[in-house]
Amino acid sequence: MGATCRRGSGPEGQLMAGPDPTRLERRQALFDAIAACNRADAEFILSGILAEMGAGPPLPALRAIEEEAEAWAAFATLPELTAYFFASGARLSARRLGARGRMRLMRRLLGEMTNEERVELLR
Repeated sequence: MGATCRRGSGPEGQLMAGPDPTRLERRQALFDAIAACNRADAEFILSGILAEMGAGPPLPALRAIEEEAEAWAAFATLPELTAYFFASGARLSARRLGARGRMRLMRRLLGEMTNEERVELLR
């Protein structure tokens, strides 16, 4: 069962090929459907879908706080991760982390950077 959608002013077309489309075909069909929608409608629908796909706000910790944070982060969307990262960073900068806390944070931040990126950052 395929979906149809008007593409601009052209004729209606089959968006999904066959009963079991490949991931690339499904992705292209989604892109085509979004492109064919009114911008406001697309934003409304996509924002709702993305909100449901996200982890939502972190819940109160029922086990070790680090485990809860890792579990939440595993399901969070990039906008959620970014928002909580910057908000947490702003709060952390106002507190005394101590040398050990700062080192732990720096190790985490620098851990996945290439040597060139580290050099550029420290200039």
